[in-house]
Amino acid sequence: MTQRLKFYDEGHIYEYRNQVIPSVSEILRFMSREVYGEIDKYILDHAAERGTAVHKAAVELDLHGTVECDEEIFGYLEAYAKFLREHEVHWDIIERAFAHPKLLYAGTIDRAGLVDGFYTIVDIKTNCAIKKPLVKAQLNGYRKLLQARRKRVERLVCLQLRPDGKYRFYPTAIDDTEFMACYKIHAAMSKRQKRGKIE
Repeated sequence: MTQRLKFYDEGHIYEYRNQVIPSVSEILRFMSREVYGEIDKYILDHAAERGTAVHKAAVELDLHGTVECDEEIFGYLEAYAKFLREHEVHWDIIERAFAHPKLLYAGTIDRAGLVDGFYTIVDIKTNCAIKKPLVKAQLNGYRKLLQARRKRVERLVCLQLRPDGKYRFYPTAIDDTEFMACYKIHAAMSKRQKRGKIE
């Protein structure tokens, strides 16, 4: 993480060059509402807590080769370990935040590095169903963050971890159409209008 970018866990706030900037998730809120708008908040909150726990445990596994975890998330970690065994993986980014210096947004990339010989961004999901258009937009938002740092990203992958110890590997199209559509809507909604005019 660069010195100019700060992340505040409370409120999930990114600050870049002393300015609060939107996250990838905030920019994609227009799509998220379409996908998750009808789902009960308790269910969403529980799923988010589980996802956070799995992500933290997976970091421990990557850094130390072993991890202790609650029984509730053991299957997900087993799935992640299985993925690591079945693919040649060399991470150079693990849960790191980046900001785009021109578009002024930020995001935390789960994993990036060589996977089976290709430089790949991997987003880890514990959802029971993958919302493909949203995941595509999210991964391409992350890709643009690394592009701004002159990283050549060859593949995007959604890695779905399941409670039964299995995983699904979803190659994702390199195409920022959905992300940039949401980015432009976000920019339009955030623009300060002059008094007495609609621009």
